[in-house]
Amino acid sequence: MSLALPILDDLPQRPKFAQGPRSLSAVKLLRLSLTDRCNLRCVYCMPDDGVTFYDHADLLSADDIVAVAAAAREAGVTHFKITGGEPTLRKDLVELVRRLAALGPEDLSMTTNGLRLGQRGGQLAHELREAGLDRITVSLDSLDPQTFGKISGDRGFTLEQVWAGINAATQAGFEKLKLNVVVIGGVNDHETPDFAALTLEHPWTVRFIEYMPLGESTLTQSLLGANTFTVDNQQIIQRIEAQHGPLVSVHRDREPGVGPAQVYRLDRPGVVPGRLGFISAMSQPFCETCNRLRLTARGELRACLFDGGEVDLLPTLRSNDDPQPDLIQLMARCVAEKPETHSPRGNRAMSQLGG
Repeated sequence: MSLALPILDDLPQRPKFAQGPRSLSAVKLLRLSLTDRCNLRCVYCMPDDGVTFYDHADLLSADDIVAVAAAAREAGVTHFKITGGEPTLRKDLVELVRRLAALGPEDLSMTTNGLRLGQRGGQLAHELREAGLDRITVSLDSLDPQTFGKISGDRGFTLEQVWAGINAATQAGFEKLKLNVVVIGGVNDHETPDFAALTLEHPWTVRFIEYMPLGESTLTQSLLGANTFTVDNQQIIQRIEAQHGPLVSVHRDREPGVGPAQVYRLDRPGVVPGRLGFISAMSQPFCETCNRLRLTARGELRACLFDGGEVDLLPTLRSNDDPQPDLIQLMARCVAEKPETHSPRGNRAMSQLGG
């Protein structure tokens, strides 16, 4: 009697219950990158000498973006996330939000560095709210002005300007903001308890994101090597608990959006306005439950932030009077090319993919 022995594999394995990610029916979120341009040069996003931005003529038009979003809605996608580069640099942003909201998604959100939200008395934040934007996520990697400048590339923008944008967003009605913190070892990881303390005073979700080496950036080019900067979120949890006490788990369904974060709150009787999220793409890859696709500003549909499944939608958008059926087929093809588990390092820069 012979026995079939299992093949040993030390890579993360897909659980049997995983619906996807190679099924289009599993996709719930489409990230829409409106531009590759950004007013910052964050060290985890771009190299020291910056990147060459595409000509405006090479980027998707508003009609193109809406056409892809409409096809996604028809295919069952329920959530849209507007990204960049920095999406507030796009002049037709408010009108695009209005047109995307008209498609009836369950949730329409935007990730921004917040710098332009506080300009002109916060007018942009109010216009976005009135146009139908549901939520705003602000990228904020330090609470210290000097460290903020160091991470953001010393472009002359200040932490004070970001706080002005956050205040403008809350005044416009975006009360339950999310703050994204990319944790970089030896740079800002010591600040994580201070970030966690913000949730005792505000109804925000502060999300700690493990640094992910993507494309060519100041950090990936560092002599220290990319792995030096990645801090396991379990270490961050321990550091926060050492200062604030044990964290209390929050059921993921109670957190808006369909992201991969594990959600907690600080345990304070009678004081639970905010939450903490942990996105652990490096230490605990969640590829087997990935529910998103990414559209770059040039029309490439991307199945994975790191690698795999890139399909060019632009030819279909520009040569077809009714592109929706073909776009849905291309989405299904893209999802089918998702990797089992993403590679240790991404092959394109964050600014080119929209996060």
